[in-house]
Amino acid sequence: MATKSKLYPLVSLPRPAWALFDRSGHLPIHGALQYTVDGQAELSRLEFPTNTLKQAFAIREKTKCSPKLHQIGFCQDCNISMHVSIPMIGKTSYSIFHDLFDSATMERMLHIETKLVNINPETRRPSQLPSAFTEQYTDFKSDYPVLITDAQEDLVLPTNAFKTLIRTRYSDTDQNSHVNYSEYYRFCADCASEASRSGYYRHYADDICRFPVLETDVTFIGESPACSNLDVYTWQDNVNVQIINFAIYLKSDRIFQAQFLYSFEKSPRINSRF
Repeated sequence: MATKSKLYPLVSLPRPAWALFDRSGHLPIHGALQYTVDGQAELSRLEFPTNTLKQAFAIREKTKCSPKLHQIGFCQDCNISMHVSIPMIGKTSYSIFHDLFDSATMERMLHIETKLVNINPETRRPSQLPSAFTEQYTDFKSDYPVLITDAQEDLVLPTNAFKTLIRTRYSDTDQNSHVNYSEYYRFCADCASEASRSGYYRHYADDICRFPVLETDVTFIGESPACSNLDVYTWQDNVNVQIINFAIYLKSDRIFQAQFLYSFEKSPRINSRF
């Protein structure tokens, strides 16, 4: 993956926690997303503009990930740095880039663009960004082109889609009292593993968690509280076997949809012994 020419500020991250790795010993896409949280405290100290907001909801996200990040093992020495910037702002919405780099080579390992909407906590409606946010934004402005340029098309659920049931837990929720957006990636990963192990997908006959996710395109449509039963569907693109689609429903309402691009090749086995 290409690197960014201007890096300010650059935050050094600790080694990924053991809990972020999956059963194959690899760092999955949902673990990588949660890993970026380790740098948030330092960003608050640097007065990142989101400090001025009371509440914001993610509505869209795209990622590009190097397979090398998936191949990091817990027992391996790794030196990862994170760069966070803001490529665009509107009246009520804004986008944030999270980039993870190999500190030694400055190779980009992960590029995330998240689009969020500023929310009034009392009305739970979109609210204009405060002037303090727009003033601080210039110190963290990114000139890198955005990934999100238009709305994601509706993913049409086929009649033969694979389906599994997920029961949400209180530990899945965040301070907004609904399931944290990163958990939906884990729900998709669990559904994909179940589908692959049952022989539903073409090519991915082994547990698909052994294959790196190279790209994702996600839309957050609704919310889910704890103790809810979610229907998680997955199906494979008819032409490109690497494209795996997902849709999550709460009762009859679609609350999430995603398209993952998986690597055609699986990652090497990881020696996870201490």
